[in-house]
Amino acid sequence: MKKQTLIFITLVIVLTMFATSAFAWRSVRTGQKNFERAWSAYLFKRHEKAKEHYIKAANAFGEALAEKPPSRTTMFASNLTLAGMSLYNADRYEETIDAMKKATSKDRRLWEAPLYTALSQAQLGDKAKTIEALHAYIKTSPGQAILSNEVNKQLTDLETDSGTLESAVKKIEAAIFTQFSQNVTLNGRSAPDENGLCNGRYWWRYNKAPCSEKQFIDD
Repeated sequence: MKKQTLIFITLVIVLTMFATSAFAWRSVRTGQKNFERAWSAYLFKRHEKAKEHYIKAANAFGEALAEKPPSRTTMFASNLTLAGMSLYNADRYEETIDAMKKATSKDRRLWEAPLYTALSQAQLGDKAKTIEALHAYIKTSPGQAILSNEVNKQLTDLETDSGTLESAVKKIEAAIFTQFSQNVTLNGRSAPDENGLCNGRYWWRYNKAPCSEKQFIDD
């Protein structure tokens, strides 16, 4: 009898763990797909549609991050970055900062993490933390010339009290769009992706959409 009870308890635990993992995977996948839709709309300047999908992505990633503990899939650096970018564009700034902190703990080379952290701190009105995060972005050596030049300009303005947080946000957000748009244009999607950039974990840096499922399972 004791043996049967032990087997039953073990089975319940295993099934519960499987169900929790499956739920987390569905939430992450929903977040990923809505981010893809938002990203495409964003690059085509379809702002309302992009916002709609960012909100859906943020809700899904938010559910995955709320799991205790979050699943291994949720905690991939790429998924945390997607979560942070989605949360920022859904105006959920404190959650953005938290997600990007987790992303940085997984990959300190991520430049999106300090960048969106800085924008979130600016939206929350914290000048000192905005400046700190912008310096952290520069230290990652992101190699994004247009964006980095603008970040440096805004850092100078903020540190010399010749610019406002509101102005910094607007100009950096504009530079983000220009940088990604140029990256996508230069990389192109009409020919095969010889460098494998759209198969990578951070496909959005150079592409309108991922070209395979690899980035979701090879993280």
